[in-house]
Amino acid sequence: MGKKLQLVNGIPKMIDESATPPIYDEYIDVVSSGAVGSHELNGPIDAGTPITLPNSGTYISEELEVYIGGQRLEDFVDYNYVGAGTRTQISMTFDLEVTDRIRFRVDRSA
Repeated sequence: MGKKLQLVNGIPKMIDESATPPIYDEYIDVVSSGAVGSHELNGPIDAGTPITLPNSGTYISEELEVYIGGQRLEDFVDYNYVGAGTRTQISMTFDLEVTDRIRFRVDRSA
């Protein structure tokens, strides 16, 4: 990665591009009832149920990272892609329980 010029508190500074935030970093909490907004789903959620990424998130195959409880999940083992091309959903290969938090992340391109 290279460096870029960025304003920090009004002062131009050289910043490592790798230090910039990821393109997409969102989460969904599984709640018992009363889910509100794109960051909550009523649970429990059965395996195979399509889960839409929050805030209109999209991904293309392997660029998506999925975590539960800080553990990175493996595609095709823990979750599957839903659709083709630019995707907006995944499905888990196991049931999700109330209090689970799913984190979705797409890193900056190299």
